[in-house]
Amino acid sequence: MGLILVEKKSGKRIDLSKVLKNGKYTELAVPGEEYYLIDRATGKTPEDIKVTRSGNDLILKSEKENVEVIIDDFWGKCDDEQQCFAIFDVGASEGVDAGQVIVTQVGKEFSSFSEIEAGMTGTLAEGDSFRPWLYGLAGLTVLGLGAAAAGGSGGVVQHILLRQIPRLRLNQQM
Repeated sequence: MGLILVEKKSGKRIDLSKVLKNGKYTELAVPGEEYYLIDRATGKTPEDIKVTRSGNDLILKSEKENVEVIIDDFWGKCDDEQQCFAIFDVGASEGVDAGQVIVTQVGKEFSSFSEIEAGMTGTLAEGDSFRPWLYGLAGLTVLGLGAAAAGGSGGVVQHILLRQIPRLRLNQQM
């Protein structure tokens, strides 16, 4: 696979396989910058990415790739006046197409949403985490569970292929 950190405004593309030290890479936040962590093969956010706020840092972690990217001072260097943006691909959910979620310094905290969908913009409180792909596909899982519960006397059943659901358990610790 291989991961790349893209800084859109500056045009930087950092091949993480060449710069990692003990599985970690740190980049100092730059006001106005847009950060993307993508899979070299797909050009999309890897499905196992965990997004966390730790102090003023934004941490992007892929356990599958054993990679941790720290956007240092994401909530310090960037503020309401000059924001930074971290943009992640999310899967489709009921009634919402696949798209992107944006983490920045302002807006509603993602922890206040019951579901995270494409098109949302918000921030993270200290210590908060989320997995972009898990939320998008959670809607599909709920649809499947509801359809299964409706089974029996004439209920409509919608089958979801297992390959459409990430290899994460919904109750898995983040």
